[in-house]
Amino acid sequence: MTVDAQFALQIVIALCSGAGVYAAIRADLARLHERTQHAIDAAATANTRIDAILSK
Repeated sequence: MTVDAQFALQIVIALCSGAGVYAAIRADLARLHERTQHAIDAAATANTRIDAILSK
């Protein structure tokens, strides 16, 4: 089996496409993690304020 330039280029394109999809998914997961951490911090702050209001 011989590998010509066009076939090699198709393999490179397929590998790069897969790497691009993987990077996009990782970026989305990282952004989701940051958003959930922000929501957790906001909920903790709200709970502290509610506790302070109810203890008065």
